Amino acid sequence: MEKQIQEQIIDVIERLHQAKITTKNRKRGNVTARAVYAKLCKDVFPYLTLDKIGEPINRDHATIIHMFKMIDNHLKNDNEYINLYKKASVIINKDIIATQNIKEISYIESLEERIIQMSNTLIEKNKQIEELKAQRTSDKYKPFEEIPEEQFQNFIETRLKPYLKLNGN
Repeated sequence: MEKQIQEQIIDVIERLHQAKITTKNRKRGNVTARAVYAKLCKDVFPYLTLDKIGEPINRDHATIIHMFKMIDNHLKNDNEYINLYKKASVIINKDIIATQNIKEISYIESLEERIIQMSNTLIEKNKQIEELKAQRTSDKYKPFEEIPEEQFQNFIETRLKPYLKLNGN
């Protein structure tokens, strides 16, 4: 049953991406699509070995390990990965998993965990921004009081948030 669902996941991603992911092509878009495939396979079947995940797309376990290392970071920052992953997840959850009567709840649980993790990260970032705003009133940061609020907000949005995002804070 895993092989059948893996093939369906490949079909969904190829339809969304409009390219074959089983080829040896190393264009960025195809690499993205293959990484999303690997992540979705691991979400649906957490017990699946790396070799079994890579077999349908003609990749070995080392390549799959590399995909997992890179996709977690890309799912936080890269819109191409995020959009493909979201679209494919919805289709797979709705059309494939629901019709296969899979008793696995790990896929839904992993989605919930990622949503909670992303929410917690967002809450933490907002706390950090609020702390910075609060520090603005201390004597050490007195010169910041002279900066107009609009300009300060612009600095936060255009400089501070991207800096924190790049540094993983």
